[in-house]
Amino acid sequence: MRQKGDNIYVYIIKKVLLTLGVLLSTQVLFYVANTRIFHVDGLNEWLGIAWGNIVFGFATVTAFLLPFLVVMIVPTKLRYKKWYRVVSEVLYIVPTIALIIPNCADSAYYQFTYRLLSSEIFSYLGISGQMGALAPHFAVDYWYAWVAGLVIAILFLLVNGKIRLVQQRSFVDHSTADIVLSVVMAAVVFVMLRGGFGSFIQPDDASRYCQPKNAALVGNDAYNILCTIGQPDLRNIDYMPENEARELFEPVFTPAKHYVHDSLNPAPRPNIVILVLEGFAQEYMGCYNGGAMPSYTPFLDSLAQYATLYDGRSNGKKSIEGIAAITSAVPNLMTRPFLETANGTNYSVGIPNLLKPYGYKSGFFHGTYNGVMNFDKYCQHVGFDEYIGKDEYEADPHTGNGDYDGAWGIFDGPFLDYTVRKLNNYRQPFFAEIFTISSHHPYGLPEGFDGKFAEGPHPILRCVGYADYAVRRFFEQAQRSPWYENTLFVIVGDHSGPNITPQYNDYEGWYSIPMIFFTPGNPQGKVSQRIMQQIDIMPTLLDMLEIDTRCICYGTSAIRNSRTGRQIAYGNGYYLMVGNSADDPSTHEITTLGGGKESGTARNIATLKSIIQQYNKQFAL
Repeated sequence: MRQKGDNIYVYIIKKVLLTLGVLLSTQVLFYVANTRIFHVDGLNEWLGIAWGNIVFGFATVTAFLLPFLVVMIVPTKLRYKKWYRVVSEVLYIVPTIALIIPNCADSAYYQFTYRLLSSEIFSYLGISGQMGALAPHFAVDYWYAWVAGLVIAILFLLVNGKIRLVQQRSFVDHSTADIVLSVVMAAVVFVMLRGGFGSFIQPDDASRYCQPKNAALVGNDAYNILCTIGQPDLRNIDYMPENEARELFEPVFTPAKHYVHDSLNPAPRPNIVILVLEGFAQEYMGCYNGGAMPSYTPFLDSLAQYATLYDGRSNGKKSIEGIAAITSAVPNLMTRPFLETANGTNYSVGIPNLLKPYGYKSGFFHGTYNGVMNFDKYCQHVGFDEYIGKDEYEADPHTGNGDYDGAWGIFDGPFLDYTVRKLNNYRQPFFAEIFTISSHHPYGLPEGFDGKFAEGPHPILRCVGYADYAVRRFFEQAQRSPWYENTLFVIVGDHSGPNITPQYNDYEGWYSIPMIFFTPGNPQGKVSQRIMQQIDIMPTLLDMLEIDTRCICYGTSAIRNSRTGRQIAYGNGYYLMVGNSADDPSTHEITTLGGGKESGTARNIATLKSIIQQYNKQFAL
């Protein structure tokens, strides 16, 4: 007697639901590991997040299992052959295991980037350092991620082994019912793959189901990676006519009318040193918190008393995004970092090139491996005369041994000492951009420094203390140099580090970084409420130096706009703009665009749209 063949569809449904369960379990892990980051406003938002997970979950599962579903839905007698079933199992098990990996990995990594993984992770892993040296540190420090992933994988394999397709004892021609059920199942798969009956669901649709800042709880890393493979970084966006967009925001820096620099007897222009501090956040620093919370930066706190202290903001959450924003005034308003695109690696607008006609020698100093994050290529294109990295440091006969941190590069202390010695040989005026590395995972300290810096709720804090100590030594040595008094120092974070306090756990706090302008020959002691984003540094310096040039620039000068500023950034499929209110600079206005939703005043929404539109048109290839 022939057993019913229709149970093959029950078999397929069970398989799909099992994979969905695997994916949702990794989503739960992701939330538990990052619960302090997300703040869900009540039951309605939770219900939206739950429904969004179902929609995105089915879309993800059907996309990954599509080859398996095709071979099992097509009504053919081969489905009951042993070899065919082995092939179908491989097409089922491998993609399901693949779904586990990115979500589990991001349960640890998300706290650093606040963005889900995308296809750029494949290239980023190749340009971000010695992954072989870092892997053991990640495995130990974030053991819960791989242990949980392993447990989920084992449970999946055990349950999957119990789902079996009943073998037919004999086979007859496909019945009409079998064909009809195959067509119905194919239609269901198509609808699930699209995420419903509308157009194909996209990662930025996640914010339709919740607040944009919680979109990562709806989308998932696997789908994000899949959707961004081979996709263009930018789109042709037309929110408004181009002339209207430029009236709201003009991305071209134009020389100020007040430039009166005496070309016959010019005063010597100052040297410029931009000190980029890895992972520094305002919440780690007393100068930004007035004693309301512990400070881990005693030297920078003291220096700020003689400087102009701005409300600093980063334009991204990664170093590769921060360097482009600081040096070229280009924010990262797309999924992939700007420096990973063809535009980024060939971009030639930057502070060094703009200063070169005025006699500035320039150098980029970064104590990690040469080639990390394409910085060396980028520096060449934007006009740096020298790129000084770990290779140059170790090749110098005057540097010491044992300065390698075992993971990223040279500890900040000896590398900043070396940088001062290098700058002492530069002719003036010069421009130097110095990027520290020690306040970064795996948060190691040089031998003999354990216990010397304040500990806190996160291991980065003792490394922040060490970096602050290294910066103090840098300034002590620079003070004895002939170029010191005629130098403008800009101290800025590349991005904020891990959040440690509720006060900074929101749209603004995620991007709050130090922004200190210090001139030894003209101490200020000024605190400004102006939001000063990284892309404002270049136009501000051009105005301060009275540089007569035109260039593309998405920031605004703090010289011309001393009271109000803004910060723009790209999150999980949404755009963010935070700005000082024109009426009261201490009040901030937040604007978001994403998932078909808009939040903010009409004027701010229009301004943000104008920036996004012109950015996409300028850099789209």
